[in-house]
Amino acid sequence: MNIHLLSIISDNRQIVAFKDFIAVFGRIAKALASMDFKRIGALFIALGQLFSASFADRPITPYKDPIDMSRFELVWADEFDHGFDTTKWGGHYVYGANDTQLRDTAYWNRNQVSFTDDGCMKLTVEYKENGTKGPGYYSYGMETNPNKHYAQEFKGYEQLYGYFEIRCILPKGAGLNPAFWLLTDGMWNDDTDGGISGAEVDVLETKTDYDPNDQYFGSVIHTIHVDGYEKAHKQHVVGWYYANDPYEEFNTYGVEWNKEGYTFYINGVETAHTDFGGVCQVPLYLIISVGVDEKVAENGFLPASMLVDYVRCYRYK
Repeated sequence: MNIHLLSIISDNRQIVAFKDFIAVFGRIAKALASMDFKRIGALFIALGQLFSASFADRPITPYKDPIDMSRFELVWADEFDHGFDTTKWGGHYVYGANDTQLRDTAYWNRNQVSFTDDGCMKLTVEYKENGTKGPGYYSYGMETNPNKHYAQEFKGYEQLYGYFEIRCILPKGAGLNPAFWLLTDGMWNDDTDGGISGAEVDVLETKTDYDPNDQYFGSVIHTIHVDGYEKAHKQHVVGWYYANDPYEEFNTYGVEWNKEGYTFYINGVETAHTDFGGVCQVPLYLIISVGVDEKVAENGFLPASMLVDYVRCYRYK
């Protein structure tokens, strides 16, 4: 995950937005036939947003079909009711419970993780004068990579295909990039056959500006990365989509992944679909992180926390 790529503009996404703009008229006709006035109102909002997105890369409120969860069964989850589960999670870029590593503009350390009485995980970014590595910003990233042995009891988790979802509130302020993403060690190879043998799937990321007057405020981005992180690297920014007051309210962010591609969802409503990279055909593990860049110096909300209610993985029945 690269927190500096989030301002990329894609002509391809504008073409997709124009095609979706045309397709909305069919959805409006269907909603009119069923006299679903709430749906009609939402579609007219989407129509205006898609028209704008056809000329400029702007966010869209999810308006497509809801996900059919009857097709899935829950196979793995962490509800965060019992603290940091060392059988499931280890540090991302961090090795051992007490290890600290510099990642971009912040030191990552497990001490930045705590838990609420009502069963939520708090991943907190803050400035510490007396941190493990001295004065600086501190954050954390955690993963379920089963190929690493963080502790004797660690098992981790990875899965091939299905639906993957997080429910969370995002941390406030500039310089922060909360993320929920899927990855495989094969992504570290320079050539992953376009993504077939390794990919990074970013279900949730944000801009780090945190400007309430900016058109992107309150939206999240979906991105696919393939072919390693060196010269062969390629990425596709799938698009920007609004959540419901994501810095104050819980929203769910998910991706359905199968041989045909990746379909993204916010609060169970489809945002976008892509088969970029040829679609990964190997298991992926989970990562939760809050990246920090130099804009954090402008952040007046610290300490700021990403509050996670759960992470769930479903397989097709």
